[in-house]
Amino acid sequence: MSDIIWLALLAFVALIILGPQKLPEGVEALWLTLLNLRRTQQNLEPFDLEAARANWRRDKSPTYGLIQFLYSVTEHLVELRRRAIRAGLALVAATAVSVLFTSRIMALLIRPAGGLKPIFLRPTELFFTYFKVALMSGLLLALPYIIFQILAFVAPAMENPKERRHFRNLVLFGAIPGTVFFLTGVAFCYTVMLPFALRYLSSFGSDIAEPQWTIDAYITFVLTFLLGLGLVFETPLVMFVAAKLGIMSARKYVSYWRHAVVLIFLVAAVVTPTPDPVNMTLVATPLLLLYGLGIVLSRFA
Repeated sequence: MSDIIWLALLAFVALIILGPQKLPEGVEALWLTLLNLRRTQQNLEPFDLEAARANWRRDKSPTYGLIQFLYSVTEHLVELRRRAIRAGLALVAATAVSVLFTSRIMALLIRPAGGLKPIFLRPTELFFTYFKVALMSGLLLALPYIIFQILAFVAPAMENPKERRHFRNLVLFGAIPGTVFFLTGVAFCYTVMLPFALRYLSSFGSDIAEPQWTIDAYITFVLTFLLGLGLVFETPLVMFVAAKLGIMSARKYVSYWRHAVVLIFLVAAVVTPTPDPVNMTLVATPLLLLYGLGIVLSRFA
């Protein structure tokens, strides 16, 4: 999976740097070079481009199919590149602004730990953690504009007026509730879950070892926990959208309530950083309420 992610990132960077017109040509040239390298090792004559294309077509090479796909969607890739550059510039600008407030943000993130002060073990650890927080803050700040660019890229694909109307309504009526649900989840995590979890983790086995958390591990843990609870709190909105699209309905949600309870406690067990049932119940209770809210909202879909 990680190889696929890195390959996708490499293709995306190539799209930005080379441009959509040169991207399929570059991929084709690279693949031809690798093919001829293998043929040379096997004491075979190298292919020219036309011979290689004929060989790829005969073998039904998936790579050749990808190259042809890139050639066919060049116009869309031009638009994608334009939107991606705008989103990237917004992220850079937002990160630059966030750097001015990163010290305060890190102080807020450390506050739930009480009197426990993180340490750093490598000379560059604090620097890179500082940059990580600035980047995440910048991403959060630029996210509305980035989402706008994504939606602006997707919108032209809605050719049917009914599809465009549904798409517009989902965007308009989903943006504000989605933001509210996410921020509510983050606030709940920060004020209730984090202090409880950190107290438990710092006291667990304290008679055996003294807790000393590195700044990188601590910040990563806190950011992951905040993001996870924020996304989990989007449950009512996801349920509403599924009902709006006709995938589910309020009646189906009610009929599957037993399955939902089991799934919610499983999610709570995964999200909760501590193994105790009290902490898991603290997470599961609002999720059950959110599921009920999702059923109510689905009745209006």
